[in-house]
Amino acid sequence: MREKIKKQRDQLTPEERQAWDAEIWQFLWALPQYQKAQTLMTYLSFGSEVNTWPIVERAWVEGKTVLVPKIRRYPKEIIAVAITSCNDLEPGLWGIYEPISDVAVSPQEIDLIIVPGLAFDSIGYRLGYGGGYYDRFLPQVTGYKVGLCYPPFFMEVPIEPWDQCVDLVIYPGMDKKG
Repeated sequence: MREKIKKQRDQLTPEERQAWDAEIWQFLWALPQYQKAQTLMTYLSFGSEVNTWPIVERAWVEGKTVLVPKIRRYPKEIIAVAITSCNDLEPGLWGIYEPISDVAVSPQEIDLIIVPGLAFDSIGYRLGYGGGYYDRFLPQVTGYKVGLCYPPFFMEVPIEPWDQCVDLVIYPGMDKKG
Protein backbone atom coordinates (compact mmCIF):
# COMPACT_ATOMS: atom_id res chain seq x y z
CA MET A 1 0.00 0.00 0.00
CA ARG A 2 2.86 2.41 0.84
CA GLU A 3 4.53 1.91 -2.52
CA LYS A 4 1.24 2.33 -4.36
CA ILE A 5 0.47 5.61 -2.59
CA LYS A 6 4.01 6.94 -3.10
CA LYS A 7 3.75 6.16 -6.80
CA GLN A 8 0.34 7.86 -7.05
CA ARG A 9 1.62 10.92 -5.19
CA ASP A 10 4.68 11.12 -7.44
CA GLN A 11 2.31 11.22 -10.43
CA LEU A 12 0.49 14.36 -9.24
CA THR A 13 1.24 17.30 -11.51
CA PRO A 14 3.40 20.14 -10.16
CA GLU A 15 0.42 22.45 -10.74
CA GLU A 16 -1.88 20.27 -8.60
CA ARG A 17 0.67 20.05 -5.81
CA GLN A 18 1.38 23.81 -5.86
CA ALA A 19 -2.32 24.73 -5.72
CA TRP A 20 -3.01 22.21 -2.95
CA ASP A 21 0.10 23.28 -1.00
CA ALA A 22 -1.06 26.90 -1.05
CA GLU A 23 -4.51 25.94 0.26
CA ILE A 24 -2.99 23.78 3.00
CA TRP A 25 -0.63 26.59 4.10
CA GLN A 26 -3.46 29.13 4.29
CA PHE A 27 -5.55 26.82 6.45
CA LEU A 28 -2.60 26.03 8.72
CA TRP A 29 -1.60 29.67 9.13
CA ALA A 30 -5.19 30.58 10.08
CA LEU A 31 -5.34 27.94 12.84
CA PRO A 32 -5.38 29.41 16.36
CA GLN A 33 -2.99 26.62 17.42
CA TYR A 34 -0.48 27.76 14.79
CA GLN A 35 -0.89 31.44 15.62
CA LYS A 36 -0.39 30.83 19.38
CA ALA A 37 2.50 28.37 18.94
CA GLN A 38 5.88 29.66 20.04
CA THR A 39 7.66 26.39 19.24
CA LEU A 40 6.74 24.60 16.03
CA MET A 41 8.13 21.29 14.80
CA THR A 42 7.76 20.19 11.21
CA TYR A 43 9.18 17.61 8.88
CA LEU A 44 11.23 18.98 5.99
CA SER A 45 9.43 17.94 2.83
CA PHE A 46 11.13 15.70 0.35
CA GLY A 47 10.06 14.58 -3.12
CA SER A 48 6.31 14.80 -3.65
CA GLU A 49 5.36 15.39 0.01
CA VAL A 50 3.25 18.42 0.98
CA ASN A 51 5.76 21.28 0.83
CA THR A 52 6.70 22.43 4.34
CA TRP A 53 9.56 24.81 3.45
CA PRO A 54 7.29 27.91 3.24
CA ILE A 55 5.91 26.98 6.67
CA VAL A 56 9.45 26.99 8.09
CA GLU A 57 10.27 30.32 6.45
CA ARG A 58 7.07 32.00 7.68
CA ALA A 59 7.59 30.65 11.22
CA TRP A 60 11.08 32.19 11.26
CA VAL A 61 9.71 35.55 10.09
CA GLU A 62 7.06 35.37 12.83
CA GLY A 63 9.74 34.76 15.47
CA LYS A 64 8.73 31.18 16.26
CA THR A 65 11.27 28.58 17.33
CA VAL A 66 11.45 26.02 14.52
CA LEU A 67 12.33 22.43 15.31
CA VAL A 68 12.91 19.71 12.74
CA PRO A 69 13.47 15.98 13.15
CA LYS A 70 16.86 14.36 13.22
CA ILE A 71 16.84 10.60 12.75
CA ARG A 72 19.01 8.43 14.93
CA ARG A 73 19.45 4.88 13.76
CA TYR A 74 20.68 3.47 17.10
CA PRO A 75 18.55 3.74 19.09
CA LYS A 76 15.91 4.07 16.37
CA GLU A 77 14.42 7.46 17.27
CA ILE A 78 13.70 11.04 16.28
CA ILE A 79 15.07 13.97 18.19
CA ALA A 80 13.74 17.52 17.79
CA VAL A 81 16.47 20.03 16.92
CA ALA A 82 16.13 23.81 16.54
CA ILE A 83 17.20 25.46 13.29
CA THR A 84 17.46 29.18 12.56
CA SER A 85 18.38 29.03 8.86
CA CYS A 86 18.93 26.59 6.01
CA ASN A 87 22.64 26.79 6.87
CA ASP A 88 21.81 24.64 9.93
CA LEU A 89 20.90 21.70 7.64
CA GLU A 90 22.69 18.96 5.71
CA PRO A 91 21.47 15.93 3.76
CA GLY A 92 20.89 13.07 6.19
CA LEU A 93 19.49 9.59 6.12
CA TRP A 94 17.73 8.90 2.78
CA GLY A 95 18.92 12.31 1.45
CA ILE A 96 16.35 14.22 3.52
CA TYR A 97 17.66 17.43 5.05
CA GLU A 98 18.37 17.24 8.77
CA PRO A 99 19.92 19.56 11.35
CA ILE A 100 23.69 19.47 11.67
CA SER A 101 23.37 19.91 15.44
CA ASP A 102 22.60 17.04 17.81
CA VAL A 103 21.22 19.29 20.57
CA ALA A 104 17.76 17.88 21.30
CA VAL A 105 14.83 19.97 22.49
CA SER A 106 12.35 18.27 24.81
CA PRO A 107 9.21 17.06 23.00
CA GLN A 108 7.18 18.66 25.82
CA GLU A 109 8.31 22.10 24.58
CA ILE A 110 6.59 21.61 21.20
CA ASP A 111 3.39 23.68 20.92
CA LEU A 112 2.48 22.41 17.43
CA ILE A 113 3.94 19.54 15.41
CA ILE A 114 3.39 18.88 11.71
CA VAL A 115 3.59 15.14 11.14
CA PRO A 116 4.41 13.50 7.79
CA GLY A 117 2.33 10.72 6.31
CA LEU A 118 1.52 8.99 3.04
CA ALA A 119 -2.20 9.00 3.86
CA PHE A 120 -4.47 10.10 6.71
CA ASP A 121 -7.96 9.10 7.74
CA SER A 122 -10.86 11.10 9.17
CA ILE A 123 -9.95 10.15 12.75
CA GLY A 124 -6.35 11.36 12.36
CA TYR A 125 -4.57 8.05 11.94
CA ARG A 126 -1.80 8.02 9.37
CA LEU A 127 -0.03 5.64 7.11
CA GLY A 128 3.60 6.52 7.69
CA TYR A 129 6.69 5.39 5.88
CA GLY A 130 7.06 2.22 7.95
CA GLY A 131 9.94 3.07 10.28
CA GLY A 132 7.80 3.72 13.36
CA TYR A 133 9.83 6.83 14.24
CA TYR A 134 6.83 9.13 14.72
CA ASP A 135 4.75 6.48 16.49
CA ARG A 136 7.51 6.34 19.12
CA PHE A 137 8.01 10.14 19.23
CA LEU A 138 4.42 11.47 19.28
CA PRO A 139 3.41 10.09 22.72
CA GLN A 140 6.07 12.41 24.22
CA VAL A 141 4.57 15.49 22.53
CA THR A 142 1.91 17.34 24.52
CA GLY A 143 1.34 20.02 21.85
CA TYR A 144 -1.19 20.06 19.01
CA LYS A 145 -0.53 17.47 16.28
CA VAL A 146 -1.35 18.21 12.63
CA GLY A 147 -1.12 16.09 9.47
CA LEU A 148 -0.95 17.61 5.98
CA CYS A 149 -2.48 15.63 3.15
CA TYR A 150 -3.38 15.88 -0.53
CA PRO A 151 -7.06 15.02 -1.24
CA PRO A 152 -6.50 11.64 -2.97
CA PHE A 153 -4.72 10.40 0.16
CA PHE A 154 -7.37 11.37 2.70
CA MET A 155 -8.64 7.81 3.00
CA GLU A 156 -9.09 4.84 5.29
CA VAL A 157 -5.75 3.53 6.51
CA PRO A 158 -4.86 0.32 8.35
CA ILE A 159 -4.52 0.91 12.09
CA GLU A 160 -2.17 -1.00 14.37
CA PRO A 161 -2.25 -0.85 18.19
CA TRP A 162 0.93 1.25 18.35
CA ASP A 163 -0.21 3.83 15.78
CA GLN A 164 -0.49 7.42 16.99
CA CYS A 165 -3.05 9.80 15.53
CA VAL A 166 -2.94 13.55 14.97
CA ASP A 167 -5.46 16.07 16.29
CA LEU A 168 -6.25 17.52 12.86
CA VAL A 169 -5.67 16.56 9.23
CA ILE A 170 -5.45 19.53 6.86
CA TYR A 171 -6.27 18.85 3.22
CA PRO A 172 -7.58 21.00 0.38
CA GLY A 173 -11.36 21.25 0.37
CA MET A 174 -11.73 20.24 4.02
CA ASP A 175 -13.63 23.42 4.86
CA LYS A 176 -16.24 22.45 2.26
CA LYS A 177 -16.93 19.10 3.96
CA GLY A 178 -18.43 20.72 7.06
